Amino acid sequence: MEHPHSHDHDSCTPDLDRDLAVTGIRAPGESPESPARPARAEKAAPSQVVEPVVEVTPLSLESEVIARSSQVPVVVLIGSMVDPGASALRRDLENRATGLRWILGVVDADRFPQVAGAFRPATLPSVTVVAGGTGVGTWAPADGADVDCGDWVEQVVATVEGRLDGLPEDAVTGDVDQGTTVNSLTADPRLQEAAELVGHGDAEAALVLYDRMLAEYSDPAAASTLHRARTAVAVLARTRDMDRSAVLSAVADARRGLQGAQGDVDTLLRAADVLVLLDRPSAAVELLSESLVTAQDGDGEADRVGRRLLELLYLLEPDDPVVMLARQRIAATVF
Repeated sequence: MEHPHSHDHDSCTPDLDRDLAVTGIRAPGESPESPARPARAEKAAPSQVVEPVVEVTPLSLESEVIARSSQVPVVVLIGSMVDPGASALRRDLENRATGLRWILGVVDADRFPQVAGAFRPATLPSVTVVAGGTGVGTWAPADGADVDCGDWVEQVVATVEGRLDGLPEDAVTGDVDQGTTVNSLTADPRLQEAAELVGHGDAEAALVLYDRMLAEYSDPAAASTLHRARTAVAVLARTRDMDRSAVLSAVADARRGLQGAQGDVDTLLRAADVLVLLDRPSAAVELLSESLVTAQDGDGEADRVGRRLLELLYLLEPDDPVVMLARQRIAATVF
């Protein structure tokens, strides 16, 4: 198959040194050696510990994608990690990421939209192969009818791996047993501690515990469990001081706002929380999803609604039609 994106760099494929500035991850004109940032006086170097699968964040993008790709190709999967299509792609690519011929980097577009934007994905999920700091090929689900993603990755890697430096001899290889990670989460005493804090009315302290655990557990199943619990507790924290009459009127006010020229974003967000309290998370997601279409970009309304919408999506199943529609609308505002 002749892929619509050639393996040679062009304006449609990511030049990450350029696109980091475009997306705001790096200041325009700033290089990794910029004297304006002494803490990064030397170019980011890849970690000596080489993992076959890495989570790509704003902090790890330069070291684990750009710098690492000078040694071996880095295959970057960009998508929502609660989207069934992205999850299936991740499982397939993880099974193929053996022998360290190439590294799989995973970008959670929900958590790090700026990082995702650096790769200029036309659709989500999307897969980009990076070599020598530059995108050399892109695959999207629409191409799947003609070529399997894993097979395509192997073809692209084979064309570029001979040009790269290879992993250093002193590199330390590592791997994470995800089953062990999930089991360790269920045995983590902080889950019980967080539940007790919520029971005693200290939802804010429980949120701190959830944030600490989320920083430690990168496995998708464990992270999904933690996100779901954190979202529910965050709703409790935000609505703690809201009286019942305000709760009920917020829903009606928000619905009226959607019918007007411009709704009150604070009312919309409050109403969404109320619907969750009433055990109607699907209605809450639908409310925010509808408002995202008309939210004003210039004053940050779309960003506020989008961030709250992403949070509440954790309360629903990934294949729920309401969730799928919401993700399409979020993608339209981000990309």
